[in-house]
Formats: sequence, C-alpha cells, structure tokens
Amino acid sequence: MSAPLVPSPLDYIGRRRFAFYPAIKDIEPNEWLLGRGTRAEVQVVNSATGGEMWVPRQYIGAVSESGGPIVIVGLTKELKYRDGNLEPRVKRVIEMPQSVPETPKFKLFSSRGVGPANVVGIRIENKEDSPKNRVLATIGIGALLASLLGTLISVFARS
Repeated sequence: MSAPLVPSPLDYIGRRRFAFYPAIKDIEPNEWLLGRGTRAEVQVVNSATGGEMWVPRQYIGAVSESGGPIVIVGLTKELKYRDGNLEPRVKRVIEMPQSVPETPKFKLFSSRGVGPANVVGIRIENKEDSPKNRVLATIGIGALLASLLGTLISVFARS
C-alpha cells in the first residue's frame, strides 16, 4: 500500500489571486487564479485575460504570503511562454574566442632556467663560542664552587 500524497503548497491558495516569481516571460499581467490540477500539472487562469495554461508541478516551488492581496508562488526555473506551451527559459551564451596574448617587449623578471635551484650556503653560528654558553658555563661553575665551599665550611664548623 502506498503512502498518502503530500498536499501541494498550491492546495492552500484556494480562490485567491497569486503571482509567479520569477514572472513567466511573454505573459502579462502576472496575476493568476488556480484551476484544476493533476499529479503532473496544474491549470492556472490569468485573472485579467482569462487565458488558461498548464504548469508542470516540477517547476512550482514554495508559496509565500506577501502581506498584500496577492500570494507569491515561486518557480524553480525561469519559464517562457511560446506557441501555447511553457518551457524553461534558456539564456544562450556565445563564447568569444580567446585572443592570443602579445609577447611583452620587456620583462620585469627574468625567467628561471631549467634545472635544480642554486644552493645558498647558510653559516650557522658555532654553539661553543656563543656568549650565552659562556655565561651559562660561568654560572654553573660558580654555583658548584659555592656549594663546595658551603660544604667545607659546614664540615669544619662541626668539628
């Protein structure tokens, strides 16, 4: 057994006027009334001219209140009315041929040759001769001598 059909947003419009957004090209005015409907299509009637048209449900989107007397029905694609039929509006784009860039008369940067990059020698400071090492060694030796002197004084002070 199949599940019950979910009602279309158009079912809630009733007999109120609505407008399509984006408007269907080549049909004026953009005010419609809902007519009959099937599973695949919905009949809409132009409120000014009385012209009838069938809109496939696949192109119908959300329905929204505009705060005025007309409800807005969204279309999923831009549609065009031609020869009594609705069809998706196709914007044709003519691709322009690519122009060949001119070679510059002068170069801002020289081009790099093929092959591995030049190796630049980096000299690292010798850690043995650094001033930080001298200070640390002096403090360490001084602390060792101070502790030995303190131990000798405490040993001779007891006796």
